[in-house]
Amino acid sequence: MKKLNLLLALLMLSVFTYGQTTFSGVSWVNWAVEPDYPDVTGYEANPYENPTYIVYKAPAGWSEIADNTSFDATWDLLGDANSVNNLTSNGVAGDLFDVGTGNTFGAQWKAVHDGANLHVLLKYWDLNAQADAGSYSFEVMSQPTSPVRHEPSFTAAADSAEAVRVAYENMAYARFVELGGGKALFKDGSVTEFAASAGLSKTFHEASGLWRGGWGANEAGLESFLEQNLYWDLTDGILRAVLIFSFDGALSYPNDPTDLGGDRTAIQVGETFAFDVKSNATVGGTENDNKVEYFWAADKNNGYASNYYSGHLTLANQVLGEEPAVTFSGVSWVNWAIEPDYADVTGYAANPYTNPTYEVFQAPAGWSEIADNTSFDATWDLLGDANSVNNLTSNGVAGDLFDVGTGNTFGAQWKAVHDGANLHVLLKYWDLNAQADAGSYSFEVMSQPTSPVRHEPSFTAAADSAEAVRVAYENMAYARFVELGGGKALFKDGSVTEFAASAGLSKTFHEASGLWRGGWGANEAGLESFLDQNLYWDSTDGILRAVLIFSFDGALSYPNDPTDLGGDRTAIQVGETFAFDVKSNATVGGTENDNKVEYFWAADKNNGYASNFYSGHLTLSATILGTNVDNLVLNNREIRAYINNGVLYINGNQPADVEVYNIVGAKLKSVKAVNQLNMQDLNNGIYLIRLNGETNAIKVVKH
Repeated sequence: MKKLNLLLALLMLSVFTYGQTTFSGVSWVNWAVEPDYPDVTGYEANPYENPTYIVYKAPAGWSEIADNTSFDATWDLLGDANSVNNLTSNGVAGDLFDVGTGNTFGAQWKAVHDGANLHVLLKYWDLNAQADAGSYSFEVMSQPTSPVRHEPSFTAAADSAEAVRVAYENMAYARFVELGGGKALFKDGSVTEFAASAGLSKTFHEASGLWRGGWGANEAGLESFLEQNLYWDLTDGILRAVLIFSFDGALSYPNDPTDLGGDRTAIQVGETFAFDVKSNATVGGTENDNKVEYFWAADKNNGYASNYYSGHLTLANQVLGEEPAVTFSGVSWVNWAIEPDYADVTGYAANPYTNPTYEVFQAPAGWSEIADNTSFDATWDLLGDANSVNNLTSNGVAGDLFDVGTGNTFGAQWKAVHDGANLHVLLKYWDLNAQADAGSYSFEVMSQPTSPVRHEPSFTAAADSAEAVRVAYENMAYARFVELGGGKALFKDGSVTEFAASAGLSKTFHEASGLWRGGWGANEAGLESFLDQNLYWDSTDGILRAVLIFSFDGALSYPNDPTDLGGDRTAIQVGETFAFDVKSNATVGGTENDNKVEYFWAADKNNGYASNFYSGHLTLSATILGTNVDNLVLNNREIRAYINNGVLYINGNQPADVEVYNIVGAKLKSVKAVNQLNMQDLNNGIYLIRLNGETNAIKVVKH
């Protein structure tokens, strides 16, 4: 949201113009207790909780407040109030706040929005006329560009440690990103000042040799207040006031921080920003000695000096008084800006992705489940080409160690076979030099039996609005398992400890957006099916061999009724295709948070489980492994031909002349007097083999 390039350029230019242009906070900011940035002490012993408030949308027919009757009606409708009761003045006048008990002195606030404006309702009780007449006022702070306590992209103009330290301090001070927000002084029904701490408005402090950010007027925001029907009424010791922030005025920010009069960006419904309210009055004296001032969020009078002291306010989609519509949205780690290119939803169009595919053949008669390394290796060799799990998706701190296919010292591959009732996924992990931490190996294997595509086409919106449809389509990718008809199996040390999936039924309501979010839930039926399988796990001499078995009627089944997870289920069938992915995990000399190494087979990002668009496709073939061996009688001798690891073998006493055709009769290869022929350059599929010019051909299958 912040475009600081020109600002940074200006700062760098000032190095040559003024010398070391480094900012410092103004004197009333005590940096000794400011945020605990890198190389900056403070706050560590003074933790602070940022209060939050959800602002709901006004219902249809609601009108702006014009009198005390409409004020009180809206106030009552809005529910619990926020008390402005953190005393931050010098205390000479005492702490008079008693709202909630005596209700004689003190302020509270509530808020509502209408889709274009934020209406802040302010109420100040002074039933005993303790405050000096005419001394009431409010200061209301908004910071639309970031709810955090500093601007992370705001950098120093010099490289010394002291300059960096002071610049980090100033990140908190110049938090408004050049007047994209401000502190509104609201008194007697009008806003007389809308100002902010501003880095561009700076002065040089000779004593410290540092530049200080100044205080400047947010003219665009101030003008927007002049266009609003603000409300102010003091009757019988109770002040009622309404301050209105327009989304495209007071809550907007300049696109270019160095051009305050240029184009601006309005805040949007669903966003969160820093916010605070301060009440002011004097009691029997001047502001310097007998003032009483309270904050809502801050607990010190430098609440405007750092967002760390500010509250957070979120503009919700939900309409006040209405039950939330059951409409879903993706979780935060799904970046929908680059998600599937549905109708009216942009993304991926400029980022095409090819789903890798794998055909799983059926085991031949007499094949037995893998029980030891010998049977593992025999099946592994029989299955031909392996699938490398080599798409690095971790943070890269431990480096990219994968070298399977070259050095074969580190990395994972997988193959698969089915027996008509179960899918056997063979997993092999090399770590010959013991680079990974002992016991840190694991696999995550994702299956989605109901659809190989990236969303569920039968999943519909709970409402008919364009926004609801958009969000529902996003959720089709997120809650892709159609209520736990599939999942991500965490396979470690020979057992599956979790089989979980993103699930729409396991949902939570997100008040800020007014949408329901799918959660992460356990596929209990699938998990139980893993417990019935003879899973295999063996780590010998730096090579881990493992077999994960998905039953067609268990882990690869799905409920007939997505709302009844314990009811009847449909098993996947031979011939069907489903989404599938494998991830290998380990850590190298550290914890999972910093030194993990994780690779996907199909996905190229760590949100591979966020969308089927990133998943591979696996097809359960009806072809029996080994039936690619065919025979032909030639000169009273039986000639057999078969393909293994991409090589065509001719099993006969004498070499033969070999011609290879595809299934439509096109000749692809022709060689003389051989017993074998390299077929690795050909795609997987069915081929016809003619020997010595015979009319009859042998059918073989390359996979």
